[in-house]
Amino acid sequence: MHSWTNDYLDTLQLKRETPSKKYLKKIIRAHVRTFPFENVSKLWLYERYQDKAPIPSVEQFLEGYWKYQTGGTCFALNACLFDLLTSLGFEGYLIRPGEEHMAMIIYDPDVKGRRLYVDVGTTAPLFDPIPFQGRKQLIPPFAGEKLLFLPGSNEGEYTYIRVRGGQIIDKKWTFSIYDSVTREDFKPFVKATFREDAVFMNVLRCQRWEPEKRRGLSLVNRKFMIKNGNGGVLTKTISDENALRQVLNEEFHMPKLPVSIAVEVLQKKGIHLF
Repeated sequence: MHSWTNDYLDTLQLKRETPSKKYLKKIIRAHVRTFPFENVSKLWLYERYQDKAPIPSVEQFLEGYWKYQTGGTCFALNACLFDLLTSLGFEGYLIRPGEEHMAMIIYDPDVKGRRLYVDVGTTAPLFDPIPFQGRKQLIPPFAGEKLLFLPGSNEGEYTYIRVRGGQIIDKKWTFSIYDSVTREDFKPFVKATFREDAVFMNVLRCQRWEPEKRRGLSLVNRKFMIKNGNGGVLTKTISDENALRQVLNEEFHMPKLPVSIAVEVLQKKGIHLF
């Protein structure tokens, strides 16, 4: 166990337990509830490192959350969760669905040989470990979204599809559950996410799910949405930076998130939110 393991668990408000699928589910839900999917920290890193920004260590990740309530995008969120899980005695490996995403396979501690898909680095409502058993997996709809894992022609091959209102809203990610990837292998893909034309270099994004309250909070530039578990969506347009900070304070409960830095970085790139 690493020196930071107890700090990580304390941040998630969890206690150490013997690895089990039930414990894994508790960790996933605590993680998506605690750490936001956001690119404010990514824009901040871009300002400091340009395209040489690294995946944060667990210590850096936790310090960022404690000081600024940051989380990150898939590389930070999933890399650090994977480190926590292995520190707690879970076994598994990282995988790369599609071309620009990080997720992980964790071996089910309760069923020998069964692989579970785990992903806390997406804006999709993935709150549980997903078992792969060679057939289609349909994740129960939440907030009007459905997730499907469709088996391919080769053993262990799946395609991840995200659907809202009958429309596919994300790229189809195809991957093999057997293709393990090291953190070092991700370096060129992490670097690509800091290119001038990369998605998270040209948008302001913050997302947090609250599984127990059956709702999700989503911020995309000036659009703030509250998504209810039954599919209802309340949308509000943010008028200025003061209103933006108010939403982050009162709705997300993230007053320390350095959103002004992100707005400034986007302005330097010619992207004016207000």
